[in-house]
Amino acid sequence: METHTNLTEDEVHLFSDRVRRDLVAHPLGLPLDTHRHRVAELLGRVGDATFYDFLGVGPGASDQEVHDAYNRLARLVHPSHAAVLGLVGKEGVLELLFERATEGYLTLTQPDRRKRYDTELGSKLWQSAHSGQARGDEERQVARRYFVRANVLAASEEYHLAIELLRQAARIDPQSEYFALLGQLEAKNPKWLRLAEANLSRAIELGSHNAALQIALTKVREEKAAMEAEAAAAAGHPLGEDGDSTASRLRGFFRKG
Repeated sequence: METHTNLTEDEVHLFSDRVRRDLVAHPLGLPLDTHRHRVAELLGRVGDATFYDFLGVGPGASDQEVHDAYNRLARLVHPSHAAVLGLVGKEGVLELLFERATEGYLTLTQPDRRKRYDTELGSKLWQSAHSGQARGDEERQVARRYFVRANVLAASEEYHLAIELLRQAARIDPQSEYFALLGQLEAKNPKWLRLAEANLSRAIELGSHNAALQIALTKVREEKAAMEAEAAAAAGHPLGEDGDSTASRLRGFFRKG
């Protein structure tokens, strides 16, 4: 539903520069596969999502909640990521997502704009929020039960089942503590280091203040790099000579059409 005001070039330039500087000072630190997947997911729903949906906040979100959600999203989709995502020459994909996020932020943090936007959305805004609230509460309770049960299983060293429960919990209700424990358990299996890296990074991105997570993430990255170097040496060629299959998947996604 296109019910929004247009951004000016000055607004785009101002916000883009601010986020670029923030990324230089504090790099995203998200695994490349995860970054590509999330950008592709956002692109797939940008046309239908309201500003609330796109930013990941509810109709009653405070200015601070909108600000925090925008900061996370803008850092994720900033056009400066084009090269690493394999989108050189197709920067418009990220520009579209960045401008949509910025437009949502400006609309929802300025009372007059937000009031007009809510009026244009009409009763569907609150009907959707209310109808989904009960279902959302129930799903969060299920996720919490999975998390509690996973902790018990992990304490008994029943890691496989604990991991499966945590994956379900994180899918239902993406909380930093769910991703944190999931990543820590996955790190116990050398075959799952890539997954552990992605989930520990996600926990940190979601705002976990547990300093041990950054230490765990660094260790996982070191172990993964060592394994990749060993595998490359055993194969008798430099690391990465046979290409990046994960990179090609997202490039293929954006080539469609």
